[in-house]
Amino acid sequence: MNEADRDRAAEFALGLLTAGEQTRFAQTADADPSLAKEIARWDDAFAPLVADGDVAPPPDMFDRIQNSIASRSRHLPGTLTVRAAEGAWETIGEGLERKLLWAKGPNNRETFLVRMAPGAHYGGHEHADDEECYVISGDIVFDALTLHAGDYHLARRGAPHPAATSVGGCLLLITAAAA
Repeated sequence: MNEADRDRAAEFALGLLTAGEQTRFAQTADADPSLAKEIARWDDAFAPLVADGDVAPPPDMFDRIQNSIASRSRHLPGTLTVRAAEGAWETIGEGLERKLLWAKGPNNRETFLVRMAPGAHYGGHEHADDEECYVISGDIVFDALTLHAGDYHLARRGAPHPAATSVGGCLLLITAAAA
């Protein structure tokens, strides 16, 4: 018997063939004792897998599965994840919004997003500690310095920061000492 017939006998025993294929294969097996013996071998092999009737899962099974998936996708141990739709944007000036991602880090630092509308201005200020800024999208201009998406800027503690403007609007990721 060839390998294709052995595979087909297993498919027949499992009921994987279409109704027409099942009928034709049964007729072929009636005329071929070695094929009938192979089907019987597969029937015996699969017998332990066939239950005597349907077995209903426990009533809370689906909820347990969903909760398990959700708990694994929400966080990894020892980490914090803030989804894009989570958290609130607060207005901090005309055309300026801030979304806090994390606070009370080392040296009382925090990480937040700043969204500036096109043409928005942010006043000059001095830094109590180092401030890191990563431009996610858009542009931000400090006097003669223009930063674009992908640019990183570090303002050292005590350094005065000139007023900032965004020509086309921007989204910034900032890590700085908490105010």
